[in-house]
Amino acid sequence: MLENHRYEKAIEKISAEMPFDKALLLKVKNQAALQCKKQTAIINQLVKQKKWGEAREILEQLNSNQPSQTPFTHFNSLINKAQLEEERLINTRLAMVEAQLLDIQFNQQDLYDRTHHNKINWFPQYDQLTVKRQALAENLLHLSTQALRVKDYRNAQIAYKKAIELDRELGTGEITQAINSGLSKQNTKAIDERRNSLIKQLDFAISTQNFEALLKVQEILSHEPFHGAEVEGALKKAKKTRLEHARRLDEVASKEYRNGNISLAVTQWQQALLLTPTDLKIQERLIRAQKVQRKLEKLTAIEEN
Repeated sequence: MLENHRYEKAIEKISAEMPFDKALLLKVKNQAALQCKKQTAIINQLVKQKKWGEAREILEQLNSNQPSQTPFTHFNSLINKAQLEEERLINTRLAMVEAQLLDIQFNQQDLYDRTHHNKINWFPQYDQLTVKRQALAENLLHLSTQALRVKDYRNAQIAYKKAIELDRELGTGEITQAINSGLSKQNTKAIDERRNSLIKQLDFAISTQNFEALLKVQEILSHEPFHGAEVEGALKKAKKTRLEHARRLDEVASKEYRNGNISLAVTQWQQALLLTPTDLKIQERLIRAQKVQRKLEKLTAIEEN
C-alpha cells in the first residue's frame, strides 16, 4: 500500500488491528504528509504551466490516497479559477475576431446588394447577419462583465465598446461607470509606481552627482500628473544640490578667469548656467567671458596671419 501511496487504506488497516501499532501509524502519517507536500508543489507548478488536466489528475490521486481529513478544496478551486480565467481571455479574443469577421460579412452583403440591385434575394442573408450581430453583442457584454469581476478593466472596456457598437440598446450607465472607475484606479496605480521610480532615480542622480540625469528626471517629475509631498521634497533636494554645485562651478570659473584661463572659465560658467538657468550673475559673467574669449580668438587669428 505504501509503495502505491495508498496511505488512507494503510491507516485504516493499522487502526483496525488491536492493539494497533502507534509507531507504524505515525510513520505512515509522516510519509503521507511528505508525499502530500511533494505532490502539492507539483500541482502548483502545473497550474503555473496551465496544465489543468495533469494538475487535476494528481489532485484526484491525492484525494483518493491521502487521509480523509487532508483538505484539498483550495487546490481544486485554484485550478478551476485559473482555467476559467484563461478561457475568459481566449473567449474575449475570439469574440473580437468574430466581430471583425461580422463587419466584413456586412460589407460583403452590402457590396452584393449594390451590385445586384434588381435581383430578388430569396435568402435573407442580411437578417441572419443581424441576428448574429445581436447574439455577439450580448456575448461581448457578458465577457465585459466577467472582466469587471476580476478587475481586468482593459478587456472590460474593449469588449463593452464593441458590444455597444454592435447593439446600441445594450448600453448601460452602470457598466460604463464601473469600467471608468476601474481604469481610473488602474491609472492612479500606474502613476504612483512611475512617480516612486522617478524619485528613486532622482535620489540616485543626486548621490552620484550625475547632473545630466538629475536635470532629465527633474524635468519629468516637475510636471503633471506627478504631485504630492514626496515629489516636492525630492525636487527641493534636487534644487539644493544643483545650486550648491553651480556655486562651486562659479567659484572655479571666477578663479580661472582671473588667472587668464578664459576658455576654461567659459566652460565652467556654461555648466553652472545649465544647473541654474535663471541666475543673472552667472549669465553676466559668462557673457563677459565670452566677449573676452572672442577678442582673444581674433587676436590669435591676426597673429597667425
